[in-house]
Amino acid sequence: MICRRRSHPHRRKTFQYKSSSVKCKLTEAPESLPPPGPQPEFEGSWERSDRSLTTAAILGLIIVGIIYAYAAGFISFIAIMLHGTGGTAGANKTFVDLLAAKAIATKNPIRYSVFISEFLFMLLPTVWIIRRWHTKDIFRYVRLRRVTGTEILLAVVAAIAFFPVSNAISNLFLRELDFPDFLTRINSEIFTSYSSKEIVWVIVVVCVTPAICEETLFRGYLQRTLERTLGAKSLFITGIIFGLFHMRPLNLVSLSLLGMMIGFFFYRSKSLLPGMAAHFTNNLMAVLSLYRLPDGKPRIPIISADLPVIGLLLAAAITVALLVLYRKETEKNFAGAVVDMVQQAP
Repeated sequence: MICRRRSHPHRRKTFQYKSSSVKCKLTEAPESLPPPGPQPEFEGSWERSDRSLTTAAILGLIIVGIIYAYAAGFISFIAIMLHGTGGTAGANKTFVDLLAAKAIATKNPIRYSVFISEFLFMLLPTVWIIRRWHTKDIFRYVRLRRVTGTEILLAVVAAIAFFPVSNAISNLFLRELDFPDFLTRINSEIFTSYSSKEIVWVIVVVCVTPAICEETLFRGYLQRTLERTLGAKSLFITGIIFGLFHMRPLNLVSLSLLGMMIGFFFYRSKSLLPGMAAHFTNNLMAVLSLYRLPDGKPRIPIISADLPVIGLLLAAAITVALLVLYRKETEKNFAGAVVDMVQQAP
């Protein structure tokens, strides 16, 4: 029997065992297996030069981040100028009133700019980098492949269970740092909706768009590329970078934990879809919690309400239990080396 064991496309180790009747091939990646199914052909310029994949991941993120930041800022400026902010000034208005009025007046231009910028200046540059540096087989590289309905369901329910825990962590920092309530309200205005028509648009901008564009960048490219050399460590690194990317210091811990959980789904499933579903669900919970009546009261109080400590502990326990179940559900991707037995004549 002749067995070859490969740990990485660029770092090969071969072990030979002899037998007259059987030939087998074992393929294993560091700390993980390659995703099920055929692998992409790594014919890109970075792959051909055999340079560091970690450098490619970080440099690619920086390039996309710079393009997105400048382009989004420019488009937001143009959108606000075209839309206008009339009616925000007034002799009897306080500074807080003016800020709140400004936030309400500019939220639609900002929503348009986020929608356009994420697709044009986050998703497209990410796809270009993958195609240029790594492979033309974009879907296989980012692992856009089908998984079981159970995996999607577990990811969605875990995101729902984690949402109140994430909220509690953020609120803890807000209270401890004595962050002004009016600034929190102004900051959340982009997520707030007051009609069924408005909430549909907010769901498209805040839930659908990040689930596609941000997941392709952070999990499909950054974590995928880091995972090729760092294995499971990539999900922790990507999770922290995901939290930093949103530039909300008070939400850094909760966003990083969310990013790690989504990264766990990506790592275990070898697919982008469960993470997309979890990201969409988390943002949808945030949007529904800010769905308001005309007088400003929440339409769905059960989502907006803060849970007591016992409720938060229960939610955290449910989240952990669901992650354990998810791990068991995806054991098929980590059942040891993939063995391809080819029978030969004696």
